[in-house]
Amino acid sequence: MTPAKMVRGVVETGRAAWQDAVDRWGAQGRIQRITSCLLAFMIVGGVILRIQGVGYPPHNTFDEQFYGPTTHHILLGVPDLHDFHPPLGKLLGAIGLLLFGFNSVGWRFMYLCFGLQTIIVGFWLTREIFASRRAAWLAAAFIAADGFFIAHSRTAFIDIMLVCMILWSILAVITARTWRGIAVTGILIGLATSIKWSAAQTLVPAVLVVLLYRRVPWYTIFWFGLAPIVHFFIWMVGLRLMGHASDPAAILAVIRSSMTSLHDLGKFDNPLASAWYTWPVFYHPIVVKLSSSGTTSRYASSLGNLVFSFPAALLIVGLPLARGLTTWRVAWRRYWPAFFDASFTRAVLVLATGWAALQALFVVSMGKHSFFYHYLTPYAFAIIVLAGVVAKLERRWPRAVLAYVTLAVLVALYFVPVWGEFALTLQEANRRLIFLPWRP
Repeated sequence: MTPAKMVRGVVETGRAAWQDAVDRWGAQGRIQRITSCLLAFMIVGGVILRIQGVGYPPHNTFDEQFYGPTTHHILLGVPDLHDFHPPLGKLLGAIGLLLFGFNSVGWRFMYLCFGLQTIIVGFWLTREIFASRRAAWLAAAFIAADGFFIAHSRTAFIDIMLVCMILWSILAVITARTWRGIAVTGILIGLATSIKWSAAQTLVPAVLVVLLYRRVPWYTIFWFGLAPIVHFFIWMVGLRLMGHASDPAAILAVIRSSMTSLHDLGKFDNPLASAWYTWPVFYHPIVVKLSSSGTTSRYASSLGNLVFSFPAALLIVGLPLARGLTTWRVAWRRYWPAFFDASFTRAVLVLATGWAALQALFVVSMGKHSFFYHYLTPYAFAIIVLAGVVAKLERRWPRAVLAYVTLAVLVALYFVPVWGEFALTLQEANRRLIFLPWRP
């Protein structure tokens, strides 16, 4: 294909997309148009909030010390195993250092890119799993206007990379129609596991998708075996770049040592630790970035948008329970189909399974080394379920959904200063971080 044909194809695609947007806008009622404007405001505002002042402060805060310097050591070929997690997060973070140098913008750049990318993959996954463009726009807006995602997008902290890669993995398996799609899913899960080992639990919802949707033969799940191969290869590359031995025996020794170190950390008390069952109610969100200058401080709190967090938690737990009750009681069976069709039920089951699976490790271990940020990926699944339900409700009660979205915007505006690191006095910050467990 010649360059001219490529440009012509891009232009024609852009025109078609614009015409589709115009047609959809024309099909909406007045109330839905107002809601759409608010969703657009949330998305644009969320993107701006992530980008503005991302280089401040010009030094490491919170756990950035484990990623910025370690990434720099990788580029220098200096041995460094101060962080116990797999190396892919640091390898990806190195791109920012190559582009901008060893400074705060450099070590946060790739995390920002993944934070912005999460809005896109959240849109795409929601559209595919619920077959609803409206639900997709809702999901993108909810992710964009939620402080949990905003704070982590502004911080050199690998959990935002983790949630993005896991969502890509679920999108890949949902859209798979041949063994190649399942192989891609296996590779993506391997990459996610190479950021944090907890991502291996993504195999549970991925296998469920294959068995439940039946778009590919069941035996294609064996292609998920690519995940550990990719994981092993990433370790080999990382160790070699850091100047360590990278033969199979050395890799296994490092993995064993890192897992032992992480396990041992769980034996010590940590004031920031929180039990898994407190995460859905946002009992102890962590301020992941905090810097002071004179009488003011700048906060990046992982407190989510309360209009999303509590309903999302209720839905991700309540909907599967409600479905189970309608199956158990014959008299109630007619109620579920009145609200939710079979495809919606499958989507909720997959997302709820992902939500539960990605917390299972912390439920079983009950260790002291579990923190609120471990809830970031499960929370993304809950947000997508919330978007799917709100999209359904809008068809019947558009005014109620408009009121809900308006409230979400107002709450976001109130908490924006402690999400986006605006200069605040202690009194102004505490007015937003009301409860003591919310404060640093």
